[in-house]
Amino acid sequence: MIDLMKKLVAGAPQPEDSHEEKLRLAATALLFRALYVDGDAGPEEEDQIRQIVTQEFGLSEGEVDTLLAEARDAARNANDLYGWTRVVNAEYSHDEKIYLMEKLWQVILADGRIDPHEHGLMRRLAGLIYVSDSDSAQARMRAGSAT
Repeated sequence: MIDLMKKLVAGAPQPEDSHEEKLRLAATALLFRALYVDGDAGPEEEDQIRQIVTQEFGLSEGEVDTLLAEARDAARNANDLYGWTRVVNAEYSHDEKIYLMEKLWQVILADGRIDPHEHGLMRRLAGLIYVSDSDSAQARMRAGSAT
């Protein structure tokens, strides 16, 4: 499996790591958007986000806490998905987009059910980042077997 997050943050160095931070924030904010979309943000879903961020980014515990707080605020205050999906489309390969969809499905499936709002978000995100329904369905199946 492609290690999307590590691959992205291991790219060409950017001034003051702003590029890496932007990629991490976009991915993590989308994870939080998946958490909040059904109006029932359970602890198992939030724990899943922490686990994904910790495993994928290789940050210290303090850096993880900071990123989670920033992404949580961004997800709560955003009016749309365009800013984050624009970053994804500009920086991620097709396989990396599918991997991101798998991580989003892991968050949604963490509580053992899929709300219609969650399903709608995933269909919308798939369209915005040009992931086919079949690729999203396969990502969902892989996420289901991982949880």
